[in-house]
Amino acid sequence: MPPRSKRQLADQMMQLSIKQIVDAGLTNGSGIVHIAETEPGKPFPAWVEGHGDYLIITVKAGWGDTVLGVALTETPCHFGGTRKWFICPKCRERRGVLYVRERIACRSCHNLAYASQYEPPADRMRRQLKKIRKVIGAGMEIAGPFSPPPKGMSIRHWKALIEAYIELREKYYHEMERPRRWRNEAPKSEHWKLSERVPASSLNGPKLKSSVLYYNPPHSGDG
Repeated sequence: MPPRSKRQLADQMMQLSIKQIVDAGLTNGSGIVHIAETEPGKPFPAWVEGHGDYLIITVKAGWGDTVLGVALTETPCHFGGTRKWFICPKCRERRGVLYVRERIACRSCHNLAYASQYEPPADRMRRQLKKIRKVIGAGMEIAGPFSPPPKGMSIRHWKALIEAYIELREKYYHEMERPRRWRNEAPKSEHWKLSERVPASSLNGPKLKSSVLYYNPPHSGDG
């Protein structure tokens, strides 16, 4: 597997979701769906032919034409009805989204990464906190007040979200304090003396403890 820094992001790939197929009524029909946006306002199309339990997907791109049959399956929903899924042509696993390159396959088969995997911990926590606030209908300020349960949400679910939010917010605050702790524990300029070692701190590793820094005061005769 290539290093994470070399992996392409899923957000940068052409992608086709089963929701697009169902919403467009293409499980038993044919038509165009948009799988990317090459420029603002210029969607990139794919041609889909539905045959009930499988699709024929055609993409005409710079690498040539990609034409592939993709099987469909469905699972029952808890409250009735069924949900459609793709069967990945490569791994044969059930997927909700397929990605298009020279071949059509799922994220795992293309070895794609999510952009969120590269986020610093604090950024990831802040995004999750804002997501919870959006669900409960509160403002986007991390320390802001909570709103009452939105219509259709049970008190029990609302309280569970609030508890999860408070716990995550404490972790977020702790993560945000880390740079400040680093600055507070770092050696200060007043500790620098000629020919003396810098006082060891909890940040100094074995190599730093053996380092010697020198302070050269300006010469009074310099003009």
